[in-house]
Amino acid sequence: MTDKHLINPVAILKDIEDACRSCAVGLPRKAEVSNEWSGIAFRLGGNSLLAPMDQVVEILDVPSLSNVPLTQSWVRGMANVRGNLLPVIDLNGYLGNEMVRLTGKSRILVINHEGIYSGLIVDEVMGLKHFLEEEYTQDEVVVDAMLQPYIAGGYRSNEQVWGVFSLFVLADSQQFLQAAV
Repeated sequence: MTDKHLINPVAILKDIEDACRSCAVGLPRKAEVSNEWSGIAFRLGGNSLLAPMDQVVEILDVPSLSNVPLTQSWVRGMANVRGNLLPVIDLNGYLGNEMVRLTGKSRILVINHEGIYSGLIVDEVMGLKHFLEEEYTQDEVVVDAMLQPYIAGGYRSNEQVWGVFSLFVLADSQQFLQAAV
């Protein structure tokens, strides 16, 4: 056989590589990604609030509650949640307002922060809300006075400002831990 009939696989691969490179489109430039913040939207009285996602363990329908004697009026009772005892607190009542009137929309936000495992009754949970970083506001949050110590800024969506309610600040407060009478 002569050299004319030998196939050189390296040369073929080099030709294929060159052809591909000549047709290749450049990689897209790095797209700018806006950071998003997500929270659980809920209503407490006339206030539209957000709980940070990392502060809510789960959301429950209001189960049947067992009364706990010698506790503050805002302690609604204990619930058995999959074999775990969950103290249930009326958040509006705890804040010194009228107790939440339980309806089909009432929900419990469950927190578990540094050994504080509790459920907080709220009027309504409206689902998950996402906000862009630039929608954050520190100054425009208008909520009831009793909520102010627990508000960590807010997010503007359309014409509505949602206050960010820190469940961890609530759980760390001495008053919250004084449930006994």
